[in-house]
Amino acid sequence: MLYTHESGNPSSPAIVFLHGGGLSSKSWFPVIHELPDFYCLAPDLPEQGQSKDIPFSMQRCADEVVEIIQTKIPAKKAHLVALSLGGPVAFTLLRSAPNLIDHVILSGSSGQISPLLTSIGKSTIWMYRLFSPDFLVRATLCQYSIPAKFAPLVSEDLRLALSPDFMRHYMSELSTWMLPVQIHQPLLLLVGEKEMKAALTFARGYLKRFPSTKGAVAPGVKHAWCLQDPQLFAGMVRAWITDQPLPSGFKELLG
Repeated sequence: MLYTHESGNPSSPAIVFLHGGGLSSKSWFPVIHELPDFYCLAPDLPEQGQSKDIPFSMQRCADEVVEIIQTKIPAKKAHLVALSLGGPVAFTLLRSAPNLIDHVILSGSSGQISPLLTSIGKSTIWMYRLFSPDFLVRATLCQYSIPAKFAPLVSEDLRLALSPDFMRHYMSELSTWMLPVQIHQPLLLLVGEKEMKAALTFARGYLKRFPSTKGAVAPGVKHAWCLQDPQLFAGMVRAWITDQPLPSGFKELLG
């Protein structure tokens, strides 16, 4: 089973947090801290964090999360909150085990990448050798405006994620995973106001594919905003899974 950080009372409503690529459960600690009245479970997905020895595939991620829900959550059902690479894992769960899932939040979800772009991406992995791991970690922290106080939570995870094998595995999986045919759960698709255009394009595509879902833009934040503004992120999570309006400042996103 995947290493899983747990917080809160198991009898409380459960939330499973799925981290972005190259991160781990630690990236969710600031958000989980703001949600003490929920049972929060944050696994380290395969080949990342303390699950680095478990082989990565999208279906393996989903199957492992199914096991977590069935063995650790008394109600056998959980809300899902996912960032970036966690988005395809969440979609895979909605396809293979929808009965275990309640409300869903996907922020900056990765999308289906064409085989051509996947091949191009793999061909550029060697370029990472031109830079020191410390430089690449600092550049990533700067790119996503992650505050210095949270840098220690994610720096080692980012350094481990520079493994060429891991990068090839997740690039391959992003070109082969499949969307569910339909989604019945309340699903919120989010992008940060300052995210790259690709995240917006993927979100709009999902909104068109699943017209019953809701889209929103989070104000003033970038991709990894669970670390940039954990209070806002937690407030959004609490609102969505309790069927309340989103915090002020969120704008509607249409497909």
